[in-house]
Amino acid sequence: MARSPTRRAALAALGALPLALPLVGACAGRHRYDLVVRQGPARGAPAPTAVAPALLLHAGQLDLAPQGATVQARPYGVSGVGVSGVGVSGVGAAGNGAAGVGAAAGADPSASPSAADPAATAALLDVFYANLYVGKIWHGGGYDMLPEVGNQVRSLGLTFSHQRAYAEQVLSWVDQALAELLAAADAPLAAVPASVEAALQPPRRTSLRGTQGLDGEDNQNLPGFTLQPQPLDPALLPAGITASRLLVPLVVHYYAHNGGWFVGQAQGCPAGARFRLLWVLHEVATGAVLTWGDLSARYVEPYFYSPNDTQLQDYLLQVEARMKEALAETLVG
Repeated sequence: MARSPTRRAALAALGALPLALPLVGACAGRHRYDLVVRQGPARGAPAPTAVAPALLLHAGQLDLAPQGATVQARPYGVSGVGVSGVGVSGVGAAGNGAAGVGAAAGADPSASPSAADPAATAALLDVFYANLYVGKIWHGGGYDMLPEVGNQVRSLGLTFSHQRAYAEQVLSWVDQALAELLAAADAPLAAVPASVEAALQPPRRTSLRGTQGLDGEDNQNLPGFTLQPQPLDPALLPAGITASRLLVPLVVHYYAHNGGWFVGQAQGCPAGARFRLLWVLHEVATGAVLTWGDLSARYVEPYFYSPNDTQLQDYLLQVEARMKEALAETLVG
């Protein structure tokens, strides 16, 4: 993407945008990076813009199993309670604050499970299947072709933990990254102090057809999907927004994991992380979608499968760095 000669065009996303920008980073030493950017149409010149606080696309997941949970397709270690053919047990997370994210070393956290609500755990598993999960994922027990996922490959055991800690971490990161990137832009900007969640509609989701480049070894579940932002309800926006446009950042997923098999990924993948962010520019008066950017960053460390929590944070730092590059390209230009 060509750079603007002056900062006057710094908010490229608020003015002219290319229709699509696929980016794939090269390998760096032992590490592999991937970045995919999809963008909406060009829409006019820069204009006064309000920036909303970042939100999770599926915020309700934080209430499903707040202490974490483990699912087992069949017993291979810790016994579980059957739920629709899936063994379920709970697992304690290492706290909900920032320190809890990187506190413990990287053994499987399901070693000391506590009781969890089977229905809530099954619902959390559905969030994971939908690629909307935020938190730590720990694979265990090898893999098999499982009926519950259409006789596709999946790790036999999955432990979910650190959901709230990761959520707080990524929401803070998005707010700070946007503030830093947009601070120097030569256009009027204002932060919205209150959440705009009540005014939003979920984006329309469409599954990708056919095989994609990383299918079989990727660190997300199949099938992949696109997101099409929908208009918001201006009557439900917080009071006091005087700008003509509103930028809304939505975290689609944000997780780090050990090596294992995501749904449909027959070859499995090593340890790594993923971060997907959808930003949407709305017209405040009507709620219409003016343009948008769907940014997805991936990181894996080849041939390494059992990271500790500090190394998981290293992986998250890598996808955050890639995400900031994508935000700079699509929002600052």
